[in-house]
Amino acid sequence: MAKEEQPAVRTDEQSHASKLSQGMLKLERINCPLCGSTESSVVITSNDKLGGVPGEFHVERCHACGHRFMNPRPALVSLAACYPQQYGPHQSVPRGVADLGRSRISANDINPLGAIGGRPLYLRILPLGQVPGLKKFYEWLVDDRSQPVPVATKETRRGEESGPIKSSLKKKPRALELGCATGQYLIQLQDAGWLATGIELSERPVTIARDAGLNVHRGTLETTDLQAEQFELVAAWKVLEHVPDAKATLRRLNTLLIPGGTLLLSIPNAGSWESWFFGRSWYVWELPRHLHHFTPSSIRKLLEECEFTNITIIHQRNLSNVVGSLALAILARWPESRFGRRLLRYPDRPTTATKLVLAPFAHLLAWMRQGGRLTISAKRGTSESRP
Repeated sequence: MAKEEQPAVRTDEQSHASKLSQGMLKLERINCPLCGSTESSVVITSNDKLGGVPGEFHVERCHACGHRFMNPRPALVSLAACYPQQYGPHQSVPRGVADLGRSRISANDINPLGAIGGRPLYLRILPLGQVPGLKKFYEWLVDDRSQPVPVATKETRRGEESGPIKSSLKKKPRALELGCATGQYLIQLQDAGWLATGIELSERPVTIARDAGLNVHRGTLETTDLQAEQFELVAAWKVLEHVPDAKATLRRLNTLLIPGGTLLLSIPNAGSWESWFFGRSWYVWELPRHLHHFTPSSIRKLLEECEFTNITIIHQRNLSNVVGSLALAILARWPESRFGRRLLRYPDRPTTATKLVLAPFAHLLAWMRQGGRLTISAKRGTSESRP
């Protein structure tokens, strides 16, 4: 493949990049983080197309287990430097609970009722609101199955009598979100009856979350002091691909859950058609922030090794990766393309109209088990379920 021209970096990214020199981002060479093999070869070489961190980075494929991972990767002291001030997920500000436009699901069902922020489109056009069945069709169409919000019940709390939690905080089940960014999901959990706690590495989103009154620890899972078997629910949305040691992270999360507690994850699907079709322009290579590239089979095997059971993997109905990848492909060829720049903003700021246009294709790809992102649910095994 011919060497691609790279898109120009935005001004805010240039400011971040100017604070870093090639030598400041310390990299370290590693063995395969899943199986420990020392044999791997480069499959992708790219710069940071989204954040402007200087340098050229590599993704390698393990010869033993097939896992793809960044190698060499940022050392622990350099992790925070990989995230520019304008990193997309860190820009949102938590809104009032009534304005989130979210849906709820039962604690035992990870298929959420999809929602798009703001008033549903079919209610903005008065005659459409009267069409029989339109509401259910609209909700099915926009349900991308990406971020379920389980409703806390007394049944969630260590098998007590079922029913919605409406009493004091002491009786609320506890939930932890790893990589909570500015706390949007924490607010949704609170409204659904959970006593929610977050962990976030970067200073700016932690400040925003705390200003919104949320309980957020700044740091990593390893540096945060949490007691074992403290949570009924742990969520990590778009996080596992960022952590240096995914296996150690999952094992730690397992110990934080009560027996039978639920783990919820979302990760990019490196086993879908997107990665090979777009090549170096695949939006979620996202070097140097994405350190792992999982497939459905590799993440299932990893969860089983970390003593999780009842694993469910759902292909999301979401084409954000495709739009972002198309933008990068356009900008690689035409760096000054305004259309490419506009498309590149979409994954962080999706619009309702575009979602509706893309929804039928997203549903089809998910049905074919070729979704670009995965939503995963698993349980911590109880003493009875373990061998």
